[in-house]
Order: sequence, then C-alpha cells, then structure tokens
Amino acid sequence: MTAPAAAPPGEWTGGWRIVLACAVANGTGISLLFYCFSMFLIPMSQELGLTRADTGWVQSLIITAVLGAPLIGRLTDRLGFRPVFTACTLILGAVGLAQGLWVSGLLSLALTVALSGFLGSGSSSITLTQPINAHFRHYRGRALGLVGIGVSLTTILVPPPLQALIAEQGWRSGFIALAGLGVLIGLPAVLLLMPRLPTPPRVTRGPAGLTGDWSFLKERDFWLLSLANMAAAIATNGAISQLAPMIVEHGLSPATAALGLSSFAAGQFIGKLGGGWLLDRFEPRRVAVLMTLIPGCGFLLLWQAHAGLAAGVLIASGMIGALSGADIDIYAYFTARRFGLARYGTVFGALHGLGWLGTASGIVLFSAIAHATGSYGLAQLLSCALLVVAALFLLPVRLPPLGEEAAGGPGGGAAGALVGHAKPGEA
Repeated sequence: MTAPAAAPPGEWTGGWRIVLACAVANGTGISLLFYCFSMFLIPMSQELGLTRADTGWVQSLIITAVLGAPLIGRLTDRLGFRPVFTACTLILGAVGLAQGLWVSGLLSLALTVALSGFLGSGSSSITLTQPINAHFRHYRGRALGLVGIGVSLTTILVPPPLQALIAEQGWRSGFIALAGLGVLIGLPAVLLLMPRLPTPPRVTRGPAGLTGDWSFLKERDFWLLSLANMAAAIATNGAISQLAPMIVEHGLSPATAALGLSSFAAGQFIGKLGGGWLLDRFEPRRVAVLMTLIPGCGFLLLWQAHAGLAAGVLIASGMIGALSGADIDIYAYFTARRFGLARYGTVFGALHGLGWLGTASGIVLFSAIAHATGSYGLAQLLSCALLVVAALFLLPVRLPPLGEEAAGGPGGGAAGALVGHAKPGEA
C-alpha cells in the first residue's frame, strides 16, 4: 500500500507538454458533446417533434462506437496518435456543423449521432491516453488524471453559457459552438504542443497474420475489465444522457439542471485527480473498487432526494460524476499495465467499444423506464446494483508489478520499449 520506487526525475520534463495537449483536446472533443447533449433534448424535441423515446433511441446510436473504437484503436497502433486524432477531429467538426445547419428531423439527427459515435473514439481516451501511457510509468495515474480533468473543467465552465446560448439563439447554435471548440482549440493544442513520440513497437505477426494482435480476446482479464466497464457505463452514462431531465423531474429549473451538469463535472474533476493519485500510490484494484462504489451511493442519494431540494440533487450528481471521472484513469491504467503498449490501442479500443454497448443500453434503459413509469427512480436503483457488480469484476484482475511491465507483463506487449522520455521533435 505504499508508493512505488522513486520515479526518474525527467518523466515530467517533456511530459508536461503531452499532458497539456491531451487535456485541452480531451476537454474540447467528443466527450464534451456527450456530457452536454442532454441540454439539447428538450428544445430539440420541441422543434423537431420528438418524443422522449425518440431521443433515447437516437442517443443509443452512439453504439456505432462498438465498431469504430476497435478500428480507430488499431489505426492508432499502426499509424500513430497524431494523424488519427487530426483526421477524426476535423471530420467530427464537420458533423457538428451538420447538426447545427442541416438536421431537420429524426433520421438526419440519427445519422449525425451515429457518425459521431463511430468517429468519436479518435478524439477520446482511446487516442489521447496512448501518448500518456507511452511516456509515463511511475506517474502514469496522475498524468492520466490530469488529461481527464480537461473535460471536467470544460463541463464545469461550458454548460451555463451554453444554456444561455441555446435559450437565446436556439439549440442549433449550441451544436455549432461545440464543434468550433474541438477544431479551433483542441486540434491546434495538439499540433503545437505535442512532441512527436516514437512509433509504438508492434506485436510480431503470427502465421495467421493478425492472430497475435487479437489474442487478448481469449484472456480472462480482458473480459473482466470489459464486463466491469459495461456495467458501470450502463449506470453512469445512462444517467448523464438524461441528467438534465432527471434533475428537472425533482422540481428544479433548467438553469439548476445546467448547474447539475457542472456539479457532475466537479465530481469528475475530483475523481480524475484523486483516482489518478491513488492509482500511483496504493493497490490499484482497491482504488478501482472504491471509485466504482462512490457513484452507487450517489444514485441512492438521488433516488431519495426530496422534490425541490437542489443541494441533495447537486451533491448526488457530483458523486455520480466521480466514477465517470476516474474511469479513464482506471481502465487506461489497467490496460497499459496488464497488456503492455505494443497493442494498447487495439486492446483499449476493443474494451472501449464494448463499453459503448453499456452506454447505449444505459441510454435506452433510462429513457424507457422514464417513459414507462414517469420517473427515473427505478433506473437509479438498478444503477446502484450494477455498480456493485462492476466493483466485483475488478477485484480479480491480475496486474504485473511495475518492474515486470518492461517485459510486457502477462499478456505480452513490449511496454517498456515505449516508456522512454521523448524529446520535443523526436521522430
């Protein structure tokens, strides 16, 4: 339970640029749109004539990430971080403009959401955690946490002015504004700040060509992580997809609902920084279980919160956000340490893609329960139970000691070959 051996003093020398670039990109990319999307539901439904079931179905189309995430992770392993991130960010910017200028009904909205889901992994943790895991070892958890707070900060700061923009100029202007953040802020941050890192070492191909790259699908630990991620995603991402209406259900105003998003992001902020620090300092599986159970308590608090009691609802939103904050820390950390970095994008992409099955299920679950019962209460209780299940899946995952990670650890992957301290401009 004590800290690992002292880290090399140069780990942050060039690493701060990697962390800053990835944090800015994370804060202005697809994750910000996902966390803010519930703010668009009411005005968009009114203009387009959509029911709550319609919007739940549309949001569930982000399940296209199940296909996109492994593909983008694989491309990142092969081509490197920079070209994949750049291409996906530019295309997502165009999709955001289409949402603001072209969407006119259920089908066109569904198409843009499906495209965002398929391509969104290119500007999310799948690509953004690769350079972090490549550069950091002893401070990996903290570095991942700092990258994660990029979206926490923007999710704290953006919802109130975004709500004002939507109220004054309409939901279409809100989509255009979010698209501009990614292309005009996130992409330049990566291009100007990110040093060029070495190309990841590749797994040796077997007789079947790509057999060695996908052998992790036969490993128990991959499925334990995937099942934990899916169960947690049903709960937390299902909640965030309906957070604004869920808060309004407690008799609070849309402006308070926007504050609820900010409270959720504040919980994320604490979860990312605290979770990352704890992963570096204590036994990672115990940390993961703790960070998974905290939002379970948040769902219980939200379930029993009295109508009109803003403080209880906002505190519960923050507790639910704690896991959504720490999930990148947990699953990116576990993937890199357990499977190495040679095929990190492929493994994490597959895990992330399966996690989107949970996200899509959570979106459908929350909207369907609200439509059938007129309340989110049952969904909140089910979410609490799912988080307990997720915690139980995390406990048996095997993690090699840091000293063995250089040899790839169980599951292979030449992790240590990538953890050199790349200098700015290094090819």
